[in-house]
Amino acid sequence: MRTRAYVRGIPRTPMTVAFEDAGEPLGYGAVANLSEGGACVWTATHFDVGQHLSIRLSAARQMQPFEAPAVVVWGAETPNEEPRTRRYGLQWVEPTPGYQGQLRQLLTT
Repeated sequence: MRTRAYVRGIPRTPMTVAFEDAGEPLGYGAVANLSEGGACVWTATHFDVGQHLSIRLSAARQMQPFEAPAVVVWGAETPNEEPRTRRYGLQWVEPTPGYQGQLRQLLTT
């Protein structure tokens, strides 16, 4: 069994994600879990593995959304749910030490 590089956390309040590519809006979704290495999201938008995105995570009572570049590392349709719903694994691109604090704040919001 492969071990994860980062511990995942489930946001305490619902969190949304907006996806952009080269400044163009692509879609919206919901965050399933987060870590210092990336996020798992649900969306009806289709992405290809290896696709680079700019994402913006928002949570209730959060003053500023968390914005970060990410790459799609895996994708799967979710069984027993709406056929158009997909789940994707995103990895932060070139994470900085500042991400760590922002992510911790999101997980405790």
